Amino acid sequence: MLDSWRDSSPKGAWAQLTAPARSSISQANPAVTSWRDLRVDPDLAGLAVDRPWLTHIEIHADRTSPGWALPLTDVLPARLAWHPDRPLVAGLVVRDRRAHPWVADYATQTVTVFDQVRAATSHAWPPHAWVGDCLVVLVPSTSAAGTPLTHGDPVALEATGPMYVKFLPTLAELADLIAARPTALNPVTGTATVLTDPLVVGRLAALDDELYLKYAEDAPASEDGLSWSSLAVSLDGSGSPRPVTMAPHEPAPHEPAPHEPLRQEATPAPEPTHATRISIDTGCHQATLTHHPGEPATVLWLRNAHAGERVAVPPLLDTGHAVANLDLPLHWPADATVESLHRQIIDTVRAAMATVDGPILVGGHSFSATLALYALAHVPELRAAIVHSGCYNRTLTPTGWQHEKRHLWQAPDIYRAFSALEFAHKLDRPVLLAHGTHDTNPATAPEQSVELYKAIVANGGTARLLLLPGAGHAFHYAEHAAFLSVEHRTWIERWTR
Repeated sequence: MLDSWRDSSPKGAWAQLTAPARSSISQANPAVTSWRDLRVDPDLAGLAVDRPWLTHIEIHADRTSPGWALPLTDVLPARLAWHPDRPLVAGLVVRDRRAHPWVADYATQTVTVFDQVRAATSHAWPPHAWVGDCLVVLVPSTSAAGTPLTHGDPVALEATGPMYVKFLPTLAELADLIAARPTALNPVTGTATVLTDPLVVGRLAALDDELYLKYAEDAPASEDGLSWSSLAVSLDGSGSPRPVTMAPHEPAPHEPAPHEPLRQEATPAPEPTHATRISIDTGCHQATLTHHPGEPATVLWLRNAHAGERVAVPPLLDTGHAVANLDLPLHWPADATVESLHRQIIDTVRAAMATVDGPILVGGHSFSATLALYALAHVPELRAAIVHSGCYNRTLTPTGWQHEKRHLWQAPDIYRAFSALEFAHKLDRPVLLAHGTHDTNPATAPEQSVELYKAIVANGGTARLLLLPGAGHAFHYAEHAAFLSVEHRTWIERWTR
């Protein structure tokens, strides 16, 4: 299956871009590593790109001109860089896992790939911009990974609480992986001029005749460890880079980050008209059940929600069976009790089950996987479960998680109640567990599913464990989607007969 969408120039030129709906595992780089919750590709010197590379680009000079197929494949799926005045467009092409700039002249229908320039992506997306007649790209700095390994010195740490101790990498460690030098590339001569020292770059853009550059600084107290500052840099070397406070306008639509799914510019197709949304009172908030009346729902897919916010939990992959999605916003105050949470979850699940026909499995992803197993343990009418990428032993996240901000020693009953490992003996109906071997979420290492699998079986239950090589917390690759669709379909049919 292919996706196709437009990328338009402000001057009227446009391109039709095509890529597979899902990337292939062959695109995955085994050298990908992690910095906090970021996945970093050392060969791109930037964030890992989980979205599929472009396989076809057809460029049109205007609305009525015939298309010209660009003779390139494996183009990174960032927004194209359109020259503001000349018939030029640019991007990055991947060869042997490394990126190189290309520039196409759609008036003469010629394209040049600058193989001698290795490009980085750093933290920027898109990682290129026209400034005057130069294409500014990022060039990797010399990585510290190339230095010989040493044993290092002993480490001594000391702290006095109460406080939460976190061992988090610093910006310097991220910079070792993705720091890059903004570089002005002359597309006529092929000469490349370095503009600044290596930086973790968040954005490149033209600011009048200068380069606008957003770069990361260390912010240990912030959630992601980064703060962002801006510079204006002259391309002709006149003057030093100067701080700026006003950023250039960022064109719409917003380009997703490399790890986000690629979406078309067109308005998404509406759901079938016979799909209905039913509001269910949880006692504190309104849950939403979406399903198709008259079609027996075989899976109740729980999606942990926040009241009034859009649900970001991945849907269940196509199984050939009807799915009812239950968006469940939990009221979880600082003094939440197991009893109050139990009523919200179980009463809402029972109310949802009462509106759909047929035997029902329950499922969920990440924290919703725990909610699904909690429901399975307390609702005997549920036939089985399908859970993805969960944390099933909350004692391994003892200083809080998701909704719960108290630590283990303040609310041990909450930690036990939402640790599926603690109630594995109550999971007496079959459980299908799926987990990526490269899940870098610190709470959901793949061992979480392995240990729950062993615990269910040890207590006499039935469990099936699916480990997906190279997959992260979410499942992006086409091969994994195909495998899971078959496994899910088989599991549903097996336990709903």
